[in-house]
Amino acid sequence: MTKYKSIVVDDDPISQKIVSQCIQRSGIFEEPLLLNDALGLKEKLQKETVDVIFLDIELPELSGLDFIKAFENLPTIVLMSNMEKYAVDAFEFEVLDFLPKPIEYSRFLKTVNKLEKVFIPNNNTENDSVFFKVNGKLQKIKLSHILFFESMSDYVKIITKEKTYVVLQTMTKLQKTLPNIFIRCHRSYIINLEKVDALDDRVLEMEGHAVPVSRSYYNEIKNELHILG
Repeated sequence: MTKYKSIVVDDDPISQKIVSQCIQRSGIFEEPLLLNDALGLKEKLQKETVDVIFLDIELPELSGLDFIKAFENLPTIVLMSNMEKYAVDAFEFEVLDFLPKPIEYSRFLKTVNKLEKVFIPNNNTENDSVFFKVNGKLQKIKLSHILFFESMSDYVKIITKEKTYVVLQTMTKLQKTLPNIFIRCHRSYIINLEKVDALDDRVLEMEGHAVPVSRSYYNEIKNELHILG
């Protein structure tokens, strides 16, 4: 099972410990990175790939809400506060969830369920969708509409027949979480096998798009497409 990376940003050591214990108890995360303020958070995000930030709203110098206002293309955010008046403000920023303090594990599990819907798509591509964070909001995309993914360093382009999306994601993580109908054909591409129209030499034709196939993946692609000869 893939485990996700998280950061807890909270200046209250007791609250920080409670959140950390909930994260580790859930079983879907690696041990979280703990920070006391938001000032060093952006620097951490530039150095490390993170899936979820558990971000306290009331922080010294730079509040959680101000941090979200100041930066774009952030990972999934879960805001926390002991003041429920912030809940409405939180969802205006389209965060995944708002956790009221003191945090109870039963309530934390509801957040985990939301996270799993975002990160772990169902293997049925005909009826199911997955949420990706696009321009600061969670965008629902039907898996059956996706032609392929193209790597752009720390970003990935999601190519559908109708539209192209750019998300903060890695190909390695995608490959681990996508259903089996999506396979790697090149270090920079993951394709939807059901959308392949033709294979010409080492180029896949996909509804008007040309996607390269590297030598190392060529035989696997031929096998998956059930090509004879």
